[in-house]
Amino acid sequence: MKKIITATILTLSFTLLAFGQKDADKTAAENVINTMFTEMANHNPDAIKAVYMPEALLVALIKNKEGKTVTRFLTGETFSKGFAVRKNELKEDMYEMKTEVFGDLALVHGRYVFFIDGKISHCGVNAFHLVRTDAGWKIGGASSTIEPNGCTAKEKKRKVENAK
Repeated sequence: MKKIITATILTLSFTLLAFGQKDADKTAAENVINTMFTEMANHNPDAIKAVYMPEALLVALIKNKEGKTVTRFLTGETFSKGFAVRKNELKEDMYEMKTEVFGDLALVHGRYVFFIDGKISHCGVNAFHLVRTDAGWKIGGASSTIEPNGCTAKEKKRKVENAK
Protein backbone atom coordinates (compact mmCIF):
# COMPACT_ATOMS: atom_id res chain seq x y z
CA MET A 1 0.00 0.00 0.00
CA LYS A 2 2.86 2.39 0.83
CA LYS A 3 4.34 1.81 -2.63
CA ILE A 4 1.04 2.71 -4.30
CA ILE A 5 0.68 5.88 -2.24
CA THR A 6 4.31 6.86 -2.91
CA ALA A 7 3.91 6.20 -6.64
CA THR A 8 0.68 8.24 -6.73
CA ILE A 9 2.30 11.17 -4.90
CA LEU A 10 5.31 11.12 -7.23
CA THR A 11 3.08 10.96 -10.30
CA LEU A 12 0.99 13.90 -9.07
CA SER A 13 4.12 15.88 -8.23
CA PHE A 14 5.58 15.41 -11.71
CA THR A 15 2.21 16.26 -13.28
CA LEU A 16 1.96 19.49 -11.27
CA LEU A 17 5.54 20.42 -12.21
CA ALA A 18 4.78 19.80 -15.89
CA PHE A 19 1.67 21.99 -15.76
CA GLY A 20 3.61 24.70 -13.93
CA GLN A 21 6.31 24.64 -16.61
CA LYS A 22 3.72 24.75 -19.37
CA ASP A 23 2.08 27.82 -17.78
CA ALA A 24 5.49 29.50 -17.48
CA ASP A 25 6.21 28.68 -21.13
CA LYS A 26 2.83 30.09 -22.21
CA THR A 27 3.50 33.31 -20.33
CA ALA A 28 7.02 33.59 -21.75
CA ALA A 29 5.80 33.03 -25.33
CA GLU A 30 3.01 35.60 -24.91
CA ASN A 31 5.54 38.06 -23.47
CA VAL A 32 7.57 37.81 -26.69
CA ILE A 33 4.50 38.75 -28.74
CA ASN A 34 3.54 41.57 -26.38
CA THR A 35 7.13 42.86 -26.48
CA MET A 36 6.94 42.96 -30.27
CA PHE A 37 3.67 44.95 -30.13
CA THR A 38 5.17 47.37 -27.61
CA GLU A 39 8.26 47.92 -29.75
CA MET A 40 6.10 48.41 -32.85
CA ALA A 41 4.35 51.23 -30.96
CA ASN A 42 7.77 52.55 -29.90
CA HIS A 43 8.99 52.46 -33.53
CA ASN A 44 12.01 50.43 -32.41
CA PRO A 45 13.11 48.20 -35.33
CA ASP A 46 16.12 46.72 -33.51
CA ALA A 47 13.95 45.50 -30.63
CA ILE A 48 11.35 44.12 -33.07
CA LYS A 49 14.05 42.28 -35.03
CA ALA A 50 15.40 40.83 -31.75
CA VAL A 51 12.22 38.81 -31.08
CA TYR A 52 12.57 36.98 -34.41
CA MET A 53 14.89 34.15 -35.38
CA PRO A 54 17.16 35.32 -38.24
CA GLU A 55 15.50 32.86 -40.66
CA ALA A 56 11.92 33.75 -39.66
CA LEU A 57 9.39 34.27 -42.42
CA LEU A 58 6.21 36.30 -42.11
CA VAL A 59 3.25 35.88 -44.44
CA ALA A 60 0.74 38.73 -44.73
CA LEU A 61 -2.59 38.08 -46.44
CA ILE A 62 -3.87 41.55 -47.31
CA LYS A 63 -7.41 42.25 -48.52
CA ASN A 64 -7.19 45.04 -51.09
CA LYS A 65 -9.95 47.53 -51.99
CA GLU A 66 -11.33 45.14 -54.60
CA GLY A 67 -11.67 42.41 -51.96
CA LYS A 68 -8.89 40.28 -53.41
CA THR A 69 -6.17 38.83 -51.22
CA VAL A 70 -2.60 39.90 -51.90
CA THR A 71 0.10 37.76 -50.30
CA ARG A 72 3.35 39.32 -49.08
CA PHE A 73 6.34 37.50 -47.65
CA LEU A 74 8.70 39.30 -45.28
CA THR A 75 11.63 38.43 -43.10
CA GLY A 76 11.58 39.60 -39.49
CA GLU A 77 14.24 42.15 -40.37
CA THR A 78 12.28 43.54 -43.31
CA PHE A 79 9.15 43.74 -41.17
CA SER A 80 11.04 45.56 -38.40
CA LYS A 81 12.35 48.23 -40.81
CA GLY A 82 8.77 49.35 -41.46
CA PHE A 83 8.73 50.83 -37.96
CA ALA A 84 11.97 52.83 -38.22
CA VAL A 85 10.30 56.16 -38.93
CA ARG A 86 7.76 57.50 -36.47
CA LYS A 87 4.83 58.67 -38.58
CA ASN A 88 1.83 57.77 -36.42
CA GLU A 89 0.85 56.43 -33.04
CA LEU A 90 0.39 52.67 -33.43
CA LYS A 91 -1.23 50.07 -31.23
CA GLU A 92 -1.90 46.40 -31.96
CA ASP A 93 -4.43 44.78 -29.65
CA MET A 94 -4.41 40.99 -29.92
CA TYR A 95 -7.23 40.46 -27.48
CA GLU A 96 -8.16 37.01 -26.20
CA MET A 97 -4.74 35.63 -27.14
CA LYS A 98 -4.64 31.83 -27.29
CA THR A 99 -1.41 29.98 -26.61
CA GLU A 100 -0.49 26.32 -26.87
CA VAL A 101 2.89 24.85 -25.98
CA PHE A 102 4.24 21.63 -27.45
CA GLY A 103 7.66 21.15 -25.86
CA ASP A 104 10.00 23.58 -27.64
CA LEU A 105 7.27 24.90 -29.96
CA ALA A 106 4.60 27.42 -29.00
CA LEU A 107 1.67 28.63 -31.07
CA VAL A 108 0.23 32.03 -30.18
CA HIS A 109 -2.82 33.05 -32.17
CA GLY A 110 -5.97 35.12 -32.13
CA ARG A 111 -7.82 38.05 -33.63
CA TYR A 112 -6.42 41.53 -33.39
CA VAL A 113 -7.37 45.15 -33.91
CA PHE A 114 -4.76 47.57 -35.26
CA PHE A 115 -5.08 51.24 -34.35
CA ILE A 116 -3.38 54.18 -36.05
CA ASP A 117 -3.63 57.48 -34.18
CA GLY A 118 -6.35 56.01 -31.97
CA LYS A 119 -8.60 54.91 -34.85
CA ILE A 120 -9.11 51.40 -36.15
CA SER A 121 -7.06 50.81 -39.29
CA HIS A 122 -7.80 47.12 -39.76
CA CYS A 123 -8.46 43.84 -38.02
CA GLY A 124 -7.45 40.27 -38.68
CA VAL A 125 -5.93 37.09 -37.34
CA ASN A 126 -2.35 36.58 -36.16
CA ALA A 127 -0.66 33.20 -35.84
CA PHE A 128 2.88 33.08 -34.44
CA HIS A 129 5.10 30.00 -34.21
CA LEU A 130 7.70 30.41 -31.51
CA VAL A 131 10.73 28.21 -30.97
CA ARG A 132 12.56 27.77 -27.67
CA THR A 133 16.21 28.75 -28.17
CA ASP A 134 19.14 29.08 -25.77
CA ALA A 135 18.24 32.79 -25.63
CA GLY A 136 14.56 32.07 -24.85
CA TRP A 137 11.47 32.00 -27.05
CA LYS A 138 11.85 33.53 -30.53
CA ILE A 139 9.39 33.92 -33.38
CA GLY A 140 10.26 31.39 -36.07
CA GLY A 141 7.36 32.24 -38.36
CA ALA A 142 4.13 34.18 -38.49
CA SER A 143 1.04 34.59 -40.61
CA SER A 144 -1.45 37.43 -40.44
CA THR A 145 -4.53 38.56 -42.26
CA ILE A 146 -4.92 42.30 -42.79
CA GLU A 147 -8.57 43.11 -43.29
CA PRO A 148 -9.42 46.84 -43.55
CA ASN A 149 -13.12 46.00 -43.84
CA GLY A 150 -13.05 42.80 -41.80
CA CYS A 151 -13.64 44.02 -38.26
CA THR A 152 -16.41 42.33 -36.31
CA ALA A 153 -19.06 44.35 -34.48
CA LYS A 154 -17.23 43.55 -31.22
CA GLU A 155 -13.94 44.82 -32.66
CA LYS A 156 -15.48 48.02 -34.00
CA LYS A 157 -16.45 48.87 -30.41
CA ARG A 158 -12.90 48.49 -29.13
CA LYS A 159 -11.03 51.66 -28.28
CA VAL A 160 -7.28 52.14 -28.13
CA GLU A 161 -7.45 52.75 -24.35
CA ASN A 162 -9.03 49.28 -23.98
CA ALA A 163 -6.14 47.69 -25.84
CA LYS A 164 -3.70 45.73 -23.69
